[in-house]
Amino acid sequence: MSWLISDVLKKLLDFVKLELSTEDLQKPPYESYAQLIQEINNKLLLRSNVLDKELVESVRNMVKETIATLIRKRIDKLMKYYETGKEIPQESMFMEERRFLTPLLSLRVIEVPKGEAQGVSELSVISFRKGFPALYSVRLMTLGPFSQFDIAAIPRSDAEELVRRGIVDIIR
Repeated sequence: MSWLISDVLKKLLDFVKLELSTEDLQKPPYESYAQLIQEINNKLLLRSNVLDKELVESVRNMVKETIATLIRKRIDKLMKYYETGKEIPQESMFMEERRFLTPLLSLRVIEVPKGEAQGVSELSVISFRKGFPALYSVRLMTLGPFSQFDIAAIPRSDAEELVRRGIVDIIR
């Protein structure tokens, strides 16, 4: 069986063990999950011509479980970084993780100076039911354009008008 575990599988197992044993996100040995899976598939395909089909299927199932464990652990770590505001080292992320996190990292909460805090209650948080072009708010600001399911904080009077027209739902 040891000859079946190629360098790719050994590299995967070593990386998973390292990832599970540390609190920090580890630099992956591949650029993407897709690259990792492609290499494993190539090795299993080459071996499947020679080996017992049950053995190949057993290895395939072990690899699936190992990758699932890796993904769960890494997402847990990434969410801890995100929730605590800790900077996520870009070189320690797979390409798919960067793609997943980019929208989350672009979320910015605007701090309102204390003297202006009373205006915040005049805003409504809305979710768009369908796409909508840019609009000019009662505060003469350009907002949008928006896609279906986009979320925005806009003046309450604008939100009420968009609700009346069936374009948005008020979340808060």
